[in-house]
Amino acid sequence: MTCKRKKTIACNCTCHFKKRKPIRKCPRHSRTRKPLIKKLICIHRCVPINQKCDDATTQTYFCVSSDSIIKNPSGTITIINTNKSCTMQVTITKSSSDHEDIDVAPNSSFTAIVDNLKSVKILCKSKSNNEIYCTGNMELNIHYTLMF
Repeated sequence: MTCKRKKTIACNCTCHFKKRKPIRKCPRHSRTRKPLIKKLICIHRCVPINQKCDDATTQTYFCVSSDSIIKNPSGTITIINTNKSCTMQVTITKSSSDHEDIDVAPNSSFTAIVDNLKSVKILCKSKSNNEIYCTGNMELNIHYTLMF
């Protein structure tokens, strides 16, 4: 018959079986990182348009530079032409370098929903030389996300 008891070895030596103290973690590094905070920023702007109707002067009314904190703004743009004989040619440029040219007839308006907006430029054209200045408004309602 064999003995089924486990053999235990008693050791009087304390060097091998000392309990180690747990290593304390630095409180600064043991914390989890805080998640990034996202904040939605909305810009509502009404810009008056008053520029020469000379078929040559293009004026920039909104522009996002490459080093700006505003990244890929999206929203609506409304161009209101209050002039009687001047046509506005609106150029909307997106971040992907796509652009649209829209003609806004006299005494009318145009609304566009855009994403990744980069710039809005307006050129005024007149069929008659009587009108010196083209007038109207640009209403801009855009939003973008800011992370910090």
